[in-house]
Amino acid sequence: MSRKPLDLYQALLATQPGPDEATRVRALRRILRRDRGAWPDAVRAVLDGAAVGDGYLLRGLLSIAIFAPDVRDALSRGLPFAVARRVNRIDDPTVRATVLAPLVALPERPGAALLPRGVSRRIEADALAAITAERSAGASAHIAAGADGWLAADDPAASPRRLPGHVWVFPPNRGAPRGAEPLAPRVVEALLARLLPRGGALVDVTAGAGTIGSVARRFGVRSWSGDIAPAATFVHRADARTLMAAPPRGVAAGCADLLVVHPPTYAVWRRTRSSGHDDQLDLYRDDVGAMIAGSLAVVRRGRHVVVISRPVRSAGEVWLATSHLAEGLAEAGVRVVGYVVAVATGGAEDWHLLIGQAARSG
Repeated sequence: MSRKPLDLYQALLATQPGPDEATRVRALRRILRRDRGAWPDAVRAVLDGAAVGDGYLLRGLLSIAIFAPDVRDALSRGLPFAVARRVNRIDDPTVRATVLAPLVALPERPGAALLPRGVSRRIEADALAAITAERSAGASAHIAAGADGWLAADDPAASPRRLPGHVWVFPPNRGAPRGAEPLAPRVVEALLARLLPRGGALVDVTAGAGTIGSVARRFGVRSWSGDIAPAATFVHRADARTLMAAPPRGVAAGCADLLVVHPPTYAVWRRTRSSGHDDQLDLYRDDVGAMIAGSLAVVRRGRHVVVISRPVRSAGEVWLATSHLAEGLAEAGVRVVGYVVAVATGGAEDWHLLIGQAARSG
């Protein structure tokens, strides 16, 4: 008997009578909760030699019943079961199709047991990011920008708490799946405390699901959020690289005390580019540098710009783009005046925050 999850699932379904899949799955759940000695012979015959535990069957394998058709197809193409379960958590079918595109694009591979190196890892990482975006968008569905395009502060008198020194330790971002990229709220709060005057204004040009804006509003900070792929109701569709070429509603030169540029990490960015070139980090620096240069004019003279990145460790490699991003700030005429490393308790997550200061008048 094949131990491939979809084959095993379908073989188990075939042991049960019933008018539909849901009825047969309910029957299987009742059977599999019993002691193995009480299982019907047909079920035992399917599972003989499968070397799977009762917990896997009940809490894992039978979840295929709620898989979307495209996720089942991905499973049949060789996507690991754990990754398929994660992809199935994406509610939007269009987003799910985009995440699965690297697998669908592969040529037919009859008899192949494993996917080409890196495909599963890429799908899992993209699924994590999509799940986080959907969750954040759902949490902020009731939040809307004002008529001027800005998100107002909940309590203008609220004050964010600082974190001391140049190495910040923060509680793990338990609201986000492992491998996702939103900044932990405690890090956002400490950043606001360090860089914004009371009553200050923030522009986030790579906002995604609006994590920074959502936190800022709780601490007396007005914010404007934009992204090329908005994932929250208050995030405007805007490209940081061309932001000031045709400023969107609410944006004007000198409108902010802090500009946030939180681009995709180098590893995520690299997946969208051709590989095999020695100058990939230089291209990444140029791309992020264009985001800085294209939106820098929103910052009042003497105020701050922060660029946020993280080291990425995968398959025995480390990608650390901090020095390249510092060059991007310098090329835009921004002086680097601070550098903070933020590390989650336990060390599972770390961020590099480059703090720049826009040129002062005179």
